[in-house]
Amino acid sequence: MNSNLKKLSVCAIFIALSTVLSEIIPSIPMPFGGSVTFFSMVPVCLIAILFDLKWGILANLVYGGIQLMFGANNLSYATWWGAAVAIILFDYIIAYTVLGFSGIFKKAIKNKVLAAVLGVIFVCFLRYLCHFITGVTVWREVADLWGAIWYSITYNATYMIPEIIITPLGVYLLVESSAVKKIHEAI
Repeated sequence: MNSNLKKLSVCAIFIALSTVLSEIIPSIPMPFGGSVTFFSMVPVCLIAILFDLKWGILANLVYGGIQLMFGANNLSYATWWGAAVAIILFDYIIAYTVLGFSGIFKKAIKNKVLAAVLGVIFVCFLRYLCHFITGVTVWREVADLWGAIWYSITYNATYMIPEIIITPLGVYLLVESSAVKKIHEAI
């Protein structure tokens, strides 16, 4: 089978697995969007670690679109068109696409486990930054700027800090156990 077709198949399976882990497996939902999930970002982060940034970015762009479909009701928090655009871009499209950079340290750091874990921590912080931007944009209309900034920092931290801990842990366990190597060899 063609190598690109195998990679595409793995990407589709990993996107589906991440979707199931984020939407079907019980999680801890937050009242104004966001939730603590159980390893839901691990499969889509593994795409960039297994293959390269191109595959990771494109697959996570698709995943962001899927997450947008499931979370479209969060657009109800937008009080003006700029907030709606921020929600679409920074809570979904960009926030999940950045997960495709998980393999960013793959060539720079020889230790594959360390490279994978640092890459995942990096992209989780990028995702947190995206949600922070949305929070400030949305809540700026109902609070002063500093109130919106502090609210966005703390609210998004309540679910992103656990995700920043859970996701690298899941990647560490899979990369350390050689599960990722076996998948890569099968392709």
